[in-house]
Amino acid sequence: MKKKILLIEPGARHTLYPPIGLMHLAAVLRDEYEVCIKDYSGEEIIGEEVKKIIEEINPFIVGVRVLTGPPIPRAVLVSKIAKNLGKTVVWGGPHPTILPEQSLREEYIDSVVIGEGEHTFKQLLKYYEGEKIKLEGVGMKTNGKIKITPASKHNIDLDKLPMPAWDLVENVNKYFPNKEHNMLPISTTRGCAFKCGFCHNSNKNVKEYLGCYRIANPKRAIEEYKFVQNLIKNKIDILDVGEDLHLVSEDYAKRFCDEIKNSGLNLKWFTAARYQTLTKEMIDLIADSGCIRVLLGVESGSERIQMMNNKVVKLEHAKEMAKYLRKKGIFATNAYIFGHPTETEEELKQTIQFIKEIPADENLIQLYRPMPGTPYFQICVEAGRVKVPERLEDWGGFGVLGHDVNVSEVPDKILFSNFYKTNALQQSKYWINQQKFFLRNNMYEEFFRNLVKNRFTFKLKEFIESKNEKIE
Repeated sequence: MKKKILLIEPGARHTLYPPIGLMHLAAVLRDEYEVCIKDYSGEEIIGEEVKKIIEEINPFIVGVRVLTGPPIPRAVLVSKIAKNLGKTVVWGGPHPTILPEQSLREEYIDSVVIGEGEHTFKQLLKYYEGEKIKLEGVGMKTNGKIKITPASKHNIDLDKLPMPAWDLVENVNKYFPNKEHNMLPISTTRGCAFKCGFCHNSNKNVKEYLGCYRIANPKRAIEEYKFVQNLIKNKIDILDVGEDLHLVSEDYAKRFCDEIKNSGLNLKWFTAARYQTLTKEMIDLIADSGCIRVLLGVESGSERIQMMNNKVVKLEHAKEMAKYLRKKGIFATNAYIFGHPTETEEELKQTIQFIKEIPADENLIQLYRPMPGTPYFQICVEAGRVKVPERLEDWGGFGVLGHDVNVSEVPDKILFSNFYKTNALQQSKYWINQQKFFLRNNMYEEFFRNLVKNRFTFKLKEFIESKNEKIE
């Protein structure tokens, strides 16, 4: 009889999103173990229900994927319950990769997987079964002492991985609620070819343990689409292949576009690119093969901040590319950050001017939220703008889903007033453009849903519930 493994995605309460990382992990484990996946994203975590699930499954290992920010207290809750039931608890994902030692100081965590998990976690399972194995890419406690092993030399070949285990996810149909025009998020890359100052990809452990940037053969996207479409009742006709960076070069863009066109499936798709590498030729390719939406990071209008962030965006080139994207009918989203470390009031004004000058269907504006282990974070710590949490659970306010803070040189009143005022205007424009986008692509269910469930109502609900939110 196969031993049981329970993989848990704590997720964020207000955001439903499939546990892609755990599905990849489950796919390589299922031949030797009975794997169960529990995804708590988009729902409240109730302690008694977690306890009941663990008791019913009775796994010998509980694996928890953890992202820095609000998912951390949720991960702590399920881990404590699992540990109290006598289970071995293993953490993996971005947070324990960046901060393995601090994670292991907690008594409810037995070991952590640092970086990629498909090979490392499998070796760790064999270790816990009593095999004598030289472990790499893990952190663990031995006789009360924390030991961090060197990075694994076994880099994962994405083209050799089995299909993610979508069939092991409970009620897979919940991720695809529309009768048609559902979107399938697909993981086609590992890491990022660039190292932006605010991003976890610039972290030392991520670079060392995750390995170099890799991108899968475009055929895998089509294969995964067919696999998932056969599992669910509703229709998928949009692929989301954005991730940290998808359109890395014109050569790859051509190969991906050819694969999409030659599939004969008439699929549309979303992607992510950088203005530095975007060309009109690339835009022609993606528009001709069904790309309907692109995310591009601008981040700042200040040349100094761009250099510090390792993402230089030339205004005239960006304007030209953005205009051409929209001419080709591709929905363009430009992402910006207000409140970079050391940012001045004048540099904030330069960013606001960029927003006015670079055309976009959506300007996605966020306040900088400190991400541990990054160059930006170190700047904040050295300047006394951030106090490094001493306890694991205190990281719940950090990361991309964390609380709004000001680590810049811009006075609080000026930063926050500009942020909310600019966002109010830009989100209103975005809502109108999004409704047009839905109609243009015959996405009528999304159009009517977005009348009552949009970013304005989402933020209102999040604000009201956060006042009384308690995790039982």
